[in-house]
Amino acid sequence: MLVIAGSLLLFDLIITIARTGLLNVSQAYLISVHQEDPKKAALTLSLTSKRTQLRATFKIIQSLVRLSIAGALYGSFLNGSMSIYLLFAILALIIWLSEFFIESWILNDPNLWAIRLTPFANILVILLSPIIYIPLALTKKDAPDENPAKITEDELISLVDASEQAGEIEKDESEMIHSVFRFDDTLVREIMVPRVDILTLDANTPIEKAADVVLASGFSRVPVYKNQIDNIIGMLYTKDMLKVWRQGNGIDSLSELLRSAYFIPETKKVDELLDEMQSRRIHIAVVIDEYGGVAGLVTLEDIVEEIFGEIEDEFDEEEEAPYKQISKNEFLFNGNVLLVEVNELLGSRLEVEDTDTIGGLIYARTGHVPGIGESLVENELKITVEQIDDRRILKVRVIKNQDPASLPEIKEDNKDGK
Repeated sequence: MLVIAGSLLLFDLIITIARTGLLNVSQAYLISVHQEDPKKAALTLSLTSKRTQLRATFKIIQSLVRLSIAGALYGSFLNGSMSIYLLFAILALIIWLSEFFIESWILNDPNLWAIRLTPFANILVILLSPIIYIPLALTKKDAPDENPAKITEDELISLVDASEQAGEIEKDESEMIHSVFRFDDTLVREIMVPRVDILTLDANTPIEKAADVVLASGFSRVPVYKNQIDNIIGMLYTKDMLKVWRQGNGIDSLSELLRSAYFIPETKKVDELLDEMQSRRIHIAVVIDEYGGVAGLVTLEDIVEEIFGEIEDEFDEEEEAPYKQISKNEFLFNGNVLLVEVNELLGSRLEVEDTDTIGGLIYARTGHVPGIGESLVENELKITVEQIDDRRILKVRVIKNQDPASLPEIKEDNKDGK
């Protein structure tokens, strides 16, 4: 009887492995495998598409097996070859092994076991289909699956990457899909035009001069400040200014032409800002920092470009590439390149609280205004300041696979940046 109980226990554990694997397998993984080898994953895809039937099959067969185990053990108890305490201990072990230990183990890689045990599970489904057909037809005919197969965001991204590698989608299409997934996690400060790069006008600027500046820039909306840039008093629309200028109605102050400016914190999510811009029917917002000062400017075009990439018009100057690869392990980055982009390119894990760019990382790590040639090592990357404009880091050289011991101290070749 003990031999029978042991055999049934082994059978029960195999069922638990198959159940855990098939009910937790990644659909994105199965689709990816099916694209490479249709025969390998076809049956698994078919089984997992009938999750209610599959789950019912496992429940019925495991109930029968465990009842049989209990019966075999009870028979041993009646024969006197087993004490009642040992009987309960074995039953507890069965439950613990199958429902805790085995499941925890299989959940580390359910994809592997799902495909391996698909033939075994398919036999069980075929054998028990006559038994479960009528109950399923009566209770589940119109009911939705209580636990439908779900594809997580990471699985979808993996599927996109696999499709790109297989040549089924283009690189720019893959990048667009990645941008969509990053969109709801992106902060305004990551896409805004920084304060040092925005065009602003003093409220005392004559209309004629303001018109020359705005027309030369090609911008349709320009923030206007009074006394200092942190005191934005409104937004000048080019069409309003040109209309007044052409009509010559005597208005000579920019303040009389301004529309209300829309202010947002730099920590606002980009997807939330897009909703607000759509509801308020605005195209531009002034970004403020935690102290109320102007941090930058963000437009509807900036948000759209976050998904679709750069959109250039006749006024846009040709932008320099954000980085240049010098050799296999050496790169030259613009100082305003986001750390997330550096990490994606180099496979690194650069991260600094309240800092989004590689230039900001250098400031955070050095604690002062760096000079040309100043270096540091982080995540096995040697990061060197290559070009500075006043206090702004313009170019940064990054070399991969550097031993931190090779640069024990911050090197300061030239602190004045000249």
